[in-house]
Formats: sequence, structure tokens, C-alpha cells
Amino acid sequence: MTTPNDSWKTPELRAAEAQVDARFKEAQDLANRLRDTPLPPIPPVDFKAIAQQVERAAQEKDAPEQLKALKRKVDAGEFTWEDVVSGKAAQDPDVQAMQQENVKKMKQAFQMLQEGMTADEIMNAQGPRRGRGDDGDENDPDIFAEDKW
Repeated sequence: MTTPNDSWKTPELRAAEAQVDARFKEAQDLANRLRDTPLPPIPPVDFKAIAQQVERAAQEKDAPEQLKALKRKVDAGEFTWEDVVSGKAAQDPDVQAMQQENVKKMKQAFQMLQEGMTADEIMNAQGPRRGRGDDGDENDPDIFAEDKW
């Protein structure tokens, strides 16, 4: 970054410029290596299987209200469960409400991870999973347990 008339620059500024130049070169080198690195193929997503799981969850008597709202729209033919899970119905307000609830839970889980909790502790804190003989009646209706998605 030197120019013919850069005598005005302080040693600190020259050192900072040298650091910027070094970091920029590192970034370029990394970008070149990544460009030449083949990525593994992305496996296809089985939206049909996911849609079936969501549909079953929506049929539960204690399904969250957001999921029940989506079920009413699917039943009315506004869209399909595959549209919901694939993102084709992402502009629908009820789909967005469900996504916001999921994002809220993910943020909570991320915070718990940062606090040092394990995955099992987080899952238990966000809503207990049903065990054998557990019909889920002790859960509030808005608890979106793991077996419901």
C-alpha cells in the first residue's frame, strides 16, 4: 500500500497497513483453496416423509395452536404439508407463525448450549419427550415435544 509520496505515514499506520495487506492475502489464499475444493453432494431431502411426520403431529389432540391452524388450511386445500415443509408455503402467515415459534426454540437451545448444557438437558428443558405409557396429558397443549415434529 505504499505510494510515491507516503512519507507522511506514521510507523503505526504502516504497521496497520501491513497487517491489512497480510490478512487480505490470507483471505485470497483461502478463497482460492476453497474454490478448488470439491464439495460432497448434498443428499436429497425427503419432504414427503417429513410432511407425513408433521401431519401426524397436527392430528394429535394436544397439537400446538399454530400447527392446528396449518392443519385447517391444509384440510381446506390451501396448500399441502409438503408445501409447508419444503418452503413453498413460506409466505403464509400461519406458516410464518410456526416458523417463528421454532426459531424461538432454536434461540433458546443455542443460549442453553452457550451456557454449557448438553443436548439431552436442552431437550428435557424445552419439553419432555413422551415415554412408554405417557399420553402427554401432563404437557401444556402449546408444548411442541420432539415426537410432534
